[in-house]
Amino acid sequence: MKVGDLVVFSSTSSKYAQWFLGEFATVISLSESSCRVRWKRPISYFDSKTVVSDFPRTSFTHLG
Repeated sequence: MKVGDLVVFSSTSSKYAQWFLGEFATVISLSESSCRVRWKRPISYFDSKTVVSDFPRTSFTHLG
C-alpha cells in the first residue's frame, strides 16, 4: 500500500464498520501501522459527514 492507492474499508469487526464498511478511499498518508484516507464520497458519521479518516492499515483491502 502506498500514497495514492485505492482501498476499501473491509474490517467487519471494527466498531466503525456500520459507517465505513465497503466504502472506497484514496490513501493520502501512511505510517507503520495506520493510514489516512480521503473517502470517494462524504461518509455520514453520527451527526456530520467526513471526507478524511485515520484507521489502522489492517482496516483496508488494497485495490491498487
